[in-house]
Amino acid sequence: MKYDKIRKNPKQLLSLTGFSLSEFEAFLPTFQYHWEEYHSHYTLKGKPRIRVSYGRKSSQLPCITDKLLFILSYMKNNPLQDYHATMFDMTQPQCNEWIHRLSDLTIILEFQIH
Repeated sequence: MKYDKIRKNPKQLLSLTGFSLSEFEAFLPTFQYHWEEYHSHYTLKGKPRIRVSYGRKSSQLPCITDKLLFILSYMKNNPLQDYHATMFDMTQPQCNEWIHRLSDLTIILEFQIH
């Protein structure tokens, strides 16, 4: 599942995340800032980063919009990790890692929402 496809169908985006297109895109700058801040200091596994990281296009979630879609849809729907992993074309352990890393960042969004 990729954000570029989902954004073309606002009802589907709302159903998956609970947010409209304008709300979703309003969260992006804050989410991106905090992702880049976190990722510059830590690896996906949460270990301190030793060297500079460059965004890899081979990542399961290469775009920041895909990362936000991934975690918001997980938080709203609370699916089994195997199911969520399948929807985002990854394995369950990879899904678990992404959930743990990205869910920490969504706490910041809660303050922006309320």
